Amino acid sequence: MATRSLFSDHRTARPLIVITVAVLLLMALIGFLTFIPAGAITSAAQERSAEAQRLLAGSLARRIENFFNTYSNVLISLASRPAIQSVAASRETALSLLEEAAKASNGEIKAIVRLARDGSPRYAYPPEYNQRIQAGQALPWSADAAWISDIVNGGGIQFTRRSTGLGVAYLLVTPVNTGLGINEVLALELDLVGYLNNFLSSVDIGRSGQIWVLTTSGVQLYSARPEPEFRAGTAQIVNLTETTTLTGYPSADREAVVAPVYTSFTQSRTSVGSLVLVLSRTFEEANQVVAGTLQLIALFSFGVIAFVALFGLLVGGFLLAEANRRRREEGRRETANTLLDISRALNSSLELNTVLERILANLSSVVRYDSASIFLVDEDAQQFEIVAESGAHQATQAPQRLPIDAIKGAREVFEKNAPIVIADCLNDPRWQALPNSPIRSWLGVPLRVRDQVVGVLNINSHQLNSYTEDDVAVAVAFADQAGVAIQNARSHELQIRVYEAELETARAIQTSLLPQEPPPIPQVQIAARSIPARQVSGDYYQYFVLPNGKLGVAVGDVSGKGIPAALLMAVITTALRDEILRADSPSGLLSELNQRLLERMRQNQMNSGLLITIFDPHTQRAEIAAGGMLAPYVRTNGQSARWQEIEVSGYPLGAAEHVSYRAESLTLMPESLIVFVTDGVIEAKDRNDNLFGFERFEALLAAQPPEASADQIADSILAAVHAHLNGQEAQDDITVVVLKTLPQAR
Repeated sequence: MATRSLFSDHRTARPLIVITVAVLLLMALIGFLTFIPAGAITSAAQERSAEAQRLLAGSLARRIENFFNTYSNVLISLASRPAIQSVAASRETALSLLEEAAKASNGEIKAIVRLARDGSPRYAYPPEYNQRIQAGQALPWSADAAWISDIVNGGGIQFTRRSTGLGVAYLLVTPVNTGLGINEVLALELDLVGYLNNFLSSVDIGRSGQIWVLTTSGVQLYSARPEPEFRAGTAQIVNLTETTTLTGYPSADREAVVAPVYTSFTQSRTSVGSLVLVLSRTFEEANQVVAGTLQLIALFSFGVIAFVALFGLLVGGFLLAEANRRRREEGRRETANTLLDISRALNSSLELNTVLERILANLSSVVRYDSASIFLVDEDAQQFEIVAESGAHQATQAPQRLPIDAIKGAREVFEKNAPIVIADCLNDPRWQALPNSPIRSWLGVPLRVRDQVVGVLNINSHQLNSYTEDDVAVAVAFADQAGVAIQNARSHELQIRVYEAELETARAIQTSLLPQEPPPIPQVQIAARSIPARQVSGDYYQYFVLPNGKLGVAVGDVSGKGIPAALLMAVITTALRDEILRADSPSGLLSELNQRLLERMRQNQMNSGLLITIFDPHTQRAEIAAGGMLAPYVRTNGQSARWQEIEVSGYPLGAAEHVSYRAESLTLMPESLIVFVTDGVIEAKDRNDNLFGFERFEALLAAQPPEASADQIADSILAAVHAHLNGQEAQDDITVVVLKTLPQAR
């Protein structure tokens, strides 16, 4: 029997054709409609994948920078400690500071070495390094005077490498001011390779991913999944200043994201980094993300054929979900960039009040709020200190310090070291509402430094249920940056307070060494003024009433300023009190002082100008000798009554071993005047760098009336110098001593 095709049956042919055509048209329609979003979806998948790589590379680079910033702060703190700066102080204190810093690093600091100007190590931690130094043995790495000079001239914090013979030592170095006009170097040897291994080995880099960390000279410090080897040139990556994606790098079948790493917070972000991080994967793996997306689209298309009625709903839902996902991804990216910008802004100042203001000013960029405040923890007093507030309804009437137990929500944040959300403040026992307070929901976030809570960030809203899990995550990231910035500022302020206290103590000691009242000689009127350029001066003056009734006046100027100059001044003053009782003349006194103090001054590479005047009120004869000081001016009560220089000169104390000094003698009639000044008067500069100068000084003296007292002349000289400075601080110490002879009582 002959067979027949279905299409030969007119009863079934037309429906089958219609169904076939309808299915083909439906498939074509679905294929066409699917093709339209496929390009956008593919592009979005590619962009998402590439952006994830860029964010990962940037995040890893910032983590490495935080590692260097942490130990840069440690290095700065050590270099500012007097025990480290001093070359003469006991080394036990310095070694204890080095040991404390190294042990706190959990093994990330391998060694800390204090280096002299010639590159030789003075002392170091760990003990085996110090034992080598004491035994005259070389350390694993060495330095020379040229390298030290480069570090000192470079200033700030610098990252460098030194060969050890068996490998390479990675160092953070900074100059150390010894206070004697000499800069030496303090070096931290970091276990950089160990840190990179511990940190980067846990990063998920995919099936074909690789990570390399290179120096700008192309030296490879670390590699995750070393096969295939990195054989590409580094010229195109070492000069990058921002995170960049490169295709066909480091080989033709791969793409890479390159991020610069800045090893010091003093480096400009527009300059080339010290290290380069390269995150690479194959094109195949990158395309798998897109291929997977396209496969889902194809399956989705066949599913739509079976569920035609749901086609529009499913496609619309998918496109809506994709749009939402892209918006969320964009939001996360913007949040990450905002947090990075905020971190830079917060750490751009070490002034605590400024940092606190910037924290609250930048908080609204990442979390919405109606009011906010910052509590800092005082664990000794078991109190919260309210240090900053912002926004509506600030609780200015509240005390600035509150017991920790009195604020249950903030206490829970502090004790648990975790964020807390109160969705309904009025119905939560952890919240104590102030009268008429509009706050309805609260987010408390710990401010942490190395997992230790130093405060609580309070974020308030006038709406119920205001804060989501995303808000909490962003607020925690923000608070971690803020906690580090606060701690840096507090550490800086503590260092400033300690330094100022030391200066104030030194100032008090120095002031106690100066004469507290004029000498009890009725034939003489004497006035003295001394103003330091810093809190502690290098200028000094003394009066001595000698056993034979004569008056000794000394005016000196130690080279340099600050504490070193003040200490040398104290030594000179002590020696002067001793030697003046044995000297027979000012010139002999200067010679004896030079011999006595020469060795000490050479050791400290300092010297001192000194002018000695011995006046006999009975004979009215004055004998004057000087070394390294400005010549004094005299006005005798004669017919001309003109001011004249007393030509005395000589080498400063400590400048040379075999020196002699020449004295000048003159008779001072009653109402005669001698004015002694240090070079800070003559060399005072105004805002245009114009010197006060001898011409202006001599004109000022000439304008003094004959009846002017010693105090009036001293005050007029200081007033003229201050007027010339025009509000500026003095560039050098200023000392004025005026001696006026009086008629003898009858």
